Amino acid sequence: MQTSDDTLLWPEPLPLKSYGDYGFRFAEMRHEGALCILPDGIRRWRPRAPEEVTAEDFAAVTAHRADVDFLLYGCGERHLPPPDWLVRLAALAGLGLEVMTTGAAVRTYNLCRDELRLPATFLLPVP
Repeated sequence: MQTSDDTLLWPEPLPLKSYGDYGFRFAEMRHEGALCILPDGIRRWRPRAPEEVTAEDFAAVTAHRADVDFLLYGCGERHLPPPDWLVRLAALAGLGLEVMTTGAAVRTYNLCRDELRLPATFLLPVP
């Protein structure tokens, strides 16, 4: 099950060129809002702030479990501890969980992608 706002923006996990102003740049486009990056591409992601994130927003991880190395969550401007339900979700999927600011998560995603290690990446936008 995926959220209703999971429109495919790009059919492969490209490097992110920049972030900020409530959006992200990749390829030759800018997307305003959150992103979900999985092996099948870059998608819109429903939440816009940490308090809006629910377990259902990470449902796509299950379908891609065999193709990702860990779960990476960029939680916005400030580092926040992961909610207990997210820790359990990652553990049940057999995935490591890395939670960090969105800026750090973008840099981590780009580095991992360059090393051919793709995390299931979920990024909240920042100002």
